[in-house]
Amino acid sequence: MIITLSFFVTLLFILMYFSAASGASSPLMDVKCTVYQQSDAVNGDNVDVRVYLMGLKPKTDYTARVIPDHNPATSVMTKTDYEGIFWVIGKVPNGEKSLYFKVNVYEGNGTSGKLVATGDDDAPCDGIPPFKN
Repeated sequence: MIITLSFFVTLLFILMYFSAASGASSPLMDVKCTVYQQSDAVNGDNVDVRVYLMGLKPKTDYTARVIPDHNPATSVMTKTDYEGIFWVIGKVPNGEKSLYFKVNVYEGNGTSGKLVATGDDDAPCDGIPPFKN
């Protein structure tokens, strides 16, 4: 019984060491897309890609690069709030052609900085019908 208990305690310490050494405190990111139906009569339906990321440096510039699978990529830059929360919306014109929206977030203004997080929204985008009076 004592050998088993000491084995589990040792194993617990080893797991805690490796989880801390591997950077288990990575930022938490959520990516969601929304299609605005009949939003552009010329180009088709526009899509908003919402990026919410926690755990970054407070009051620091970050850039989100939104990469749709069938549309041109777009970049959006903003500064995190005092808690290190990054919240932006990437606008994708004619975005209903895309089914997959990958997002890379970089530290600084532009995509030449350090890559801090990556995520995607491969679920079908929520559709918002046009407003009718």
